Amino acid sequence: MAEALVCDLCEKLGIKERDPKALPGLTLAYIGDCVFEIVVRSTLVESGLNHVSDLNRIATRMVSAKAQAAFAKTIEESLEDDERDAYRRGKNANSTSIPKSASRVEYHTATGFEALIGYLFLEGKKERIFEICEPLLKEAIAKKKS
Repeated sequence: MAEALVCDLCEKLGIKERDPKALPGLTLAYIGDCVFEIVVRSTLVESGLNHVSDLNRIATRMVSAKAQAAFAKTIEESLEDDERDAYRRGKNANSTSIPKSASRVEYHTATGFEALIGYLFLEGKKERIFEICEPLLKEAIAKKKS
């Protein structure tokens, strides 16, 4: 459901694939943040959770910088060269604001993760987004449900 939703949105909104290599890391992260939020929320609904308060609580935790940094650490070694480059560009981007709920390192790592998702989205590699995110999300949901 989540994968189809992202693909359908692109098609219906007329979002065309762009050359993400020409975009700054923070711009990739900006797009990636939105895409990841849709993936998380769709996956949560698909998992059978029905109470909005539960959905919001779990989604908020999963899209936090701390959680995204943890996700990034688990996938770093499995990234292709171009993906690693997008991740690095986001991670090394000069950001002036750091949330209180995460360390500077976690925030930069999370920004790298978001940049990776944005890169894959703009490259038209939606399947790869789900290949990366699905196991992480399923594991996190299973922990939250128990």
